[in-house]
Amino acid sequence: MDIRTLTVRRQTFQNANKSNKPYVSHCFKAVWVQQGEAVWNIEGHRSPIRKNDVVLLNNEEKRRLEEIGVKEDLIFLVIELEPRYLYDVGLLALFTQRSLGYAHRIIHADSTLLELLRKIDQEEQSQRAYNTVMIAAHATELLTHIARRESVSPAPATRIPPWMGAVLAYIEHAYDRKITLAELAAIAHMNTSAFSKAFTKANGIGPSQYLKHKRIGHAISRLEETDLTVVAIALDCGYSNIANFYKAFHSLTGQTPSDYRSGQNTRV
Repeated sequence: MDIRTLTVRRQTFQNANKSNKPYVSHCFKAVWVQQGEAVWNIEGHRSPIRKNDVVLLNNEEKRRLEEIGVKEDLIFLVIELEPRYLYDVGLLALFTQRSLGYAHRIIHADSTLLELLRKIDQEEQSQRAYNTVMIAAHATELLTHIARRESVSPAPATRIPPWMGAVLAYIEHAYDRKITLAELAAIAHMNTSAFSKAFTKANGIGPSQYLKHKRIGHAISRLEETDLTVVAIALDCGYSNIANFYKAFHSLTGQTPSDYRSGQNTRV
């Protein structure tokens, strides 16, 4: 298990800052509704969510929050996971299968899930030694419990190919410049066709889409955490053509970079 693929953060939403356009994310997410209520629109299917619901989101389906309750803010604990982590432990199907009404992906937490979610929350806040190891262990138990409870057929637990770590590390290190499919395939010592198929199987999306998600994910972090101009952020994230950056950003978020910055923290 690669514990570096797990991050935990908290998000708060008010009725005034709900998302108006559908968007996707650069990673998979397990979202615990700690407070409030709303409606989540996933690929056009509208599902109400309330306190202690758990929502599983992948990196391809477009979604948006609607009808955020007016009585209290909506508060989420968001556990972010890279697809390769789920592939490694055989839980990818939990995020990709589409049951009727997304029944196994929008569920109300039972006592076991609540205990695990609270442990993850406590570990994230404590910042104690080895807290990332504990979060990874609790997250694996959490997802396994959901899969068993909802009778989701498991995918074969297959270790990621040994070359995948080198490829992903290369992307993480060099996402700010041009990267070709041939470069990545060469790292894996494969031809481009075989590499693309193997990469997609392990990560849920193809190499070019993964790179776009990675770049836009870094761009979002810079928009939220720095005062850099949009042009500077685009260049920092590997886009020499600003129009291409705007197109890629809009395709994943449903917003322009400037609109995102002015209304940040409105997306999960």
